[in-house]
Amino acid sequence: MKRILFALFGIALSGSIVLAAGENGPLNDMIVEFLTERGSTVQLAPPNQLTRRMSIDLTGVTPTLADMEATEAMSPEQMFDYYVGIGPMPHTGGISAYAWVNLLHDADEFLFSNSVQFSQVTHIQEYNTQLERLYSEDWSYQEFTRWALTSQMFLNRFPSGADRANAAFFLFLGRDSFSNEVPAGNMWNGYVLRNPNLDASDAETNPDYHVYDYDPSRCGTEVICEAELWSQVGSTPEAVIGQIVESPLFAEAVVERYWQRMIGTPLPGVDFPVIRTSLAQNLIANNYSVNWLIREIATSPAYTQEMMFR
Repeated sequence: MKRILFALFGIALSGSIVLAAGENGPLNDMIVEFLTERGSTVQLAPPNQLTRRMSIDLTGVTPTLADMEATEAMSPEQMFDYYVGIGPMPHTGGISAYAWVNLLHDADEFLFSNSVQFSQVTHIQEYNTQLERLYSEDWSYQEFTRWALTSQMFLNRFPSGADRANAAFFLFLGRDSFSNEVPAGNMWNGYVLRNPNLDASDAETNPDYHVYDYDPSRCGTEVICEAELWSQVGSTPEAVIGQIVESPLFAEAVVERYWQRMIGTPLPGVDFPVIRTSLAQNLIANNYSVNWLIREIATSPAYTQEMMFR
């Protein structure tokens, strides 16, 4: 059997004809076209293997016998919708299994700190609630990011403007900021503690403990709030956040994050950049819906390969 090692995806592709171009959107079309030009096609996983993979990735548990029987004749798209449609389970705390398992991944990416301020229950609960909206309400990831970069959890975790700039790049652009981008942190400098004199013993009882408010009157007298980022000058958090989330780099970073989450390997880069570009453009066209993005990836040949070819 002829086999092409498609290392860009971290999978190998077989010569058996299984999937046709056009079956599931632009991502499949690109992969199939790439293979067809090279005289090869895609080998899908058998239903019992794919249903186990999707169940674990989309609900956090292995499928039941009833799940396996229900999904045996389903296409990857139907199987994906089946698992996403499962409601709360005993281990999910009252939310859908799909939202719960994604929040586990998000916790690793966002909810990290040993600081007293950042560990406040109210801040973490607020962040968790907003993250859940991405999956339960199909909230725009772009709008979530606008909120996140001025949330109390973010402001407490990164107390200086320079820290906030670098963290914003790392968390939402997938890289550290360059030296000429660090000054963008000036635009976060207008924040001040609502009550800087509260004792740490008030951390969980006083709602004003380590709450930051934006005070534009500080800018220009006490601190510098103006900075240039990518040839544009701004002086407020909204200005720098707008430049970040409206950049093509932002959409590509979102695509990279969820590709890594579902496939386990980085997106193909130098040799096949059209995958990243196309997914990013379609993410924007779909209002930064991570539900759309996860479905697109999880029903593509990159995800649905037979185990031995992945």
